[in-house]
Amino acid sequence: MPILQRAKAVDLVIVAEERKQEEIAGVDMVRHLGRHGIHATTKHTARGDISVENVILSYAADAGADFLVMGGYGHSRMRELVLGGVTREILASVTLPVLMSH
Repeated sequence: MPILQRAKAVDLVIVAEERKQEEIAGVDMVRHLGRHGIHATTKHTARGDISVENVILSYAADAGADFLVMGGYGHSRMRELVLGGVTREILASVTLPVLMSH
C-alpha cells in the first residue's frame, strides 16, 4: 500500500468483453483503497478484438503510467496453461515496472 499511497494517480482498469452502462466492477476495490487513504478511479474499457494484455498496456502508455500493479492468475492454472494468460503476456511485453500479487 505505501507505493500506492505515494502515487499521484491510481487508475483501476477493468477490461470487459463489451462495455455496459450498469458496470459496477471495481467499486469494492476503490472503497478498500479509499480506507487506506488512496484515491483511485475506475476506468472501464471494452476489449473488442484486442487482447486484454494489449488493452492494459495501451492504457498504461496512454496514461503515462510509471508503474503497473496487477493481480496474477485469475483463472485456474490448467486454463492458463492451455489458453495462455494475461499474466504471462504482460510480463513478456511490459516496458514499465510491474508489481504482481497472486
